Amino acid sequence: MNRKIRSWPRRIRDSISQEGFGSFALRVLLRPVCRAAVFRAIPDIERPSGPAPVTTRLASEHDAPSIARLRPSYSPDGVLARLRAGDDCFLYLLDGQLAGFRWLSRNQGSLTDLGLVLPLLSDEVWGYESYVHPAYRSAGVNRASRPAFDRLCVEQGIRRKLGMATLGRRPFGLETNPFSVATIRTLRLGPFKKFWLRTYGPEAEYWRERLKELRWA
Repeated sequence: MNRKIRSWPRRIRDSISQEGFGSFALRVLLRPVCRAAVFRAIPDIERPSGPAPVTTRLASEHDAPSIARLRPSYSPDGVLARLRAGDDCFLYLLDGQLAGFRWLSRNQGSLTDLGLVLPLLSDEVWGYESYVHPAYRSAGVNRASRPAFDRLCVEQGIRRKLGMATLGRRPFGLETNPFSVATIRTLRLGPFKKFWLRTYGPEAEYWRERLKELRWA
């Protein structure tokens, strides 16, 4: 039996034991129409000092087959389509081998799970689908690549990195993170669509206005 399929009963059992059957059932029933995510903004990127332990670079179209081999859910044509649409793929290389990557967009932030998009300012970048192959996940690849990623941002005039974290297990909760600036909730039921914002932190007023530019995809 497929390992992923076999793990579902255990995941259901653990969820019920942790949050109770009533909460679990309510979350399952509401998930098709109600979603929630935390919006993150990492401000004031500074040029770090010292060499990056992991080799990094931006992908070219020639890297599409290697990226697709690293993540089975990808295809070379799909990777090429993203690159040609203007998104960048930031590669992590360990001992010359492709260990992972992170996708970047300068055009818009796609809050895929919520069905929303946010047009980006010229000094912003949207990071999404950060992935490290399981064989390299104990090597600290993601952490080691951050200095090189920040250098790239500085060179391109980027001052703020934006991203999203889906609130999967507790869709109406609030994830604690120093860079979280807003919680976004959506309701989609047939043709009816609506989203709500809750901003917080020292820049709450700024993000309340900035996120008014969110649009349905």
